[in-house]
Amino acid sequence: MVDTSKDVLYLTIAVCVAVFTFFMSWGLFYMVMMLKKGNDALKEVSSLISSLKEKAERISRFMDTLEEKITHSASYLPLLFKGITELIGFFKKKKEKSKQKKSE
Repeated sequence: MVDTSKDVLYLTIAVCVAVFTFFMSWGLFYMVMMLKKGNDALKEVSSLISSLKEKAERISRFMDTLEEKITHSASYLPLLFKGITELIGFFKKKKEKSKQKKSE
């Protein structure tokens, strides 16, 4: 099988090429796995960002609705205060009348 030193050289080169190919394939496999994990992490971060964006939009819509309701209800506050003061005045008058009737 091994007759000359040239055969030993070829056999050594073949073994070295086989070992080199094995390690290159192994390294390439790990590089691909790292890239896949990086891609998965990027997708997860992207979905997290879109979720946060959606929540921020919901909060913004809620704040706009709240502001609108407060603005609309603020226009009714003077009427509400006037009504309350009239009710207080009515009850005061009623109380005074009942005191006058008791004192007589």
